[in-house]
Amino acid sequence: MIKRFLVICVFFLLVIPSIGSLSFGYRSSEKETLIDNYNTSKPLVGPMNSSWPMYCHDVRHTGRSPYGAQGDFGSVKWKFWIKQLPNSSPAIDKNGTIYIGSGDYELFAIYPNGTEKWQFKAEEHIQSSPAIADDGTIYVGSNNGNLYAVYPNGTLKWKLVIGGGWVKSSPVIDDDGIVYVASVNGKNICAIYPNGTKKWDFVTGGLVYDSPALDENGIVYIGSNDGYLYTIYTNNGTLKWKYKTDGKIGSAPTITDDGIIYFGSNDGYFYALYPNGTLKWRFKAGRDGLTSSPAIGEDGTIYFGYHGGYIFSLDPDGKENWRYPTNRQEVSFSPAIDNNSIIYVGSWGGTFYALNPDGTARWKFHTGDEIFSSAAIGEDGTIYFSSWTGYLYAIEIIEIENKPPLKPTIDGQQEGNIKTDYTYTAVATDTDGDNVSYFFDWGDGYYNDWSEFVPTGTPVNATHKWYLEGIYTIKVKAQDEYGADSEWTTLTVTMPRNKALYSSLFMKFLERFPILQKILSFSLLN
Repeated sequence: MIKRFLVICVFFLLVIPSIGSLSFGYRSSEKETLIDNYNTSKPLVGPMNSSWPMYCHDVRHTGRSPYGAQGDFGSVKWKFWIKQLPNSSPAIDKNGTIYIGSGDYELFAIYPNGTEKWQFKAEEHIQSSPAIADDGTIYVGSNNGNLYAVYPNGTLKWKLVIGGGWVKSSPVIDDDGIVYVASVNGKNICAIYPNGTKKWDFVTGGLVYDSPALDENGIVYIGSNDGYLYTIYTNNGTLKWKYKTDGKIGSAPTITDDGIIYFGSNDGYFYALYPNGTLKWRFKAGRDGLTSSPAIGEDGTIYFGYHGGYIFSLDPDGKENWRYPTNRQEVSFSPAIDNNSIIYVGSWGGTFYALNPDGTARWKFHTGDEIFSSAAIGEDGTIYFSSWTGYLYAIEIIEIENKPPLKPTIDGQQEGNIKTDYTYTAVATDTDGDNVSYFFDWGDGYYNDWSEFVPTGTPVNATHKWYLEGIYTIKVKAQDEYGADSEWTTLTVTMPRNKALYSSLFMKFLERFPILQKILSFSLLN
């Protein structure tokens, strides 16, 4: 009897597992390769619960991360070449893998240590920012009009034509796994099931460049070049309401906890709407357009960039807290905020800014070329963003004692003639021995962007010519490699006046209106 019992036990131990393996048709290792180590113990449908799963962090586009790192400066951890012209912003999965699109048709997956995991080849440029579903599927648009769904191992799951022309829009994923994305020339936004079939299409009256946002009540929000912000029911794709501005809308909307909708327009206004589509307030940033999507701090403070060269902070009632000047460098992408309330945003001039909540600079980093990418924040506080020459940067936050450079000296001609080149020399000393860069403002509406970094105490030359007679104030400041600025140094220069043309009153008038002065300079030049 005991022997028979032992035989039965051996049978169950050896034979039954083999039958189970045959029944399911794959080995456990094959399954792990297919799903790339993602947990399948429960249905995986909505957006991934990771540090930064999509553009502006979440479906409401708050731009706010629960993570951050302590420290006073940003230092390059690594940089990875993703080839040319990246407009795509990075997304991060739960394993820390970073996904970003390239102007050379690739979607890249990069390990947290800066090495390549894989690259997926699309048929056209990828300017869309990827979004990651909880099952590991990566969704991204392409300039051939397709939305791609890519498995976490880098192979194609499916692709679907969204509409005519480019899909620059970055997808968002709701809790049921439905994907929402827009097409530029198709002038539409559509909802797509996770299997790649369309749920519905909604056509606007203009080109659609920006990305949709979702609220918690089943409403999707999208702006269009026809000047309208549209709100659409997610269940059937019908219009709830639309709000008209006086300019094209290229700013992806942001939704607050209490349902207030924030966005910018090319009419120069930043808008706050109630959930019923009526105006709460609007703020005039300037005459230039607003394409930066806003980010919202934990306390409700609103941050956004402006093409006129500022980063703004507003309170929830639309009152300006501060504006940070970027030396006339345009800011068109959304800020990111870490759990220390530090604001991160890049500019067209190639400077990446880390700002304190009070509007002072914490640190700055120079890439040397334009930044058209919003930042993403990893679980360890690493900051990721790309630059126009094709690099993805990983910036780690470090603690270091640092003093700014001393006030520079400037030397050069103080009197001269218009339409003549004059060279000026600036030099500054950094007491920490750091390398130094210089910024020249010529006082006539023109400036030389930050120079290359040179050793402390090394003179740097810059050349300029003036096209209108008058008195100008040159301003120069130095910055060390950790982003600390010196005080400004000034030098007054005089270009002889032509009294027949320029009276003292007229010159004072021009000094009050630098844009008009710039226009007249162009006229004389041409």
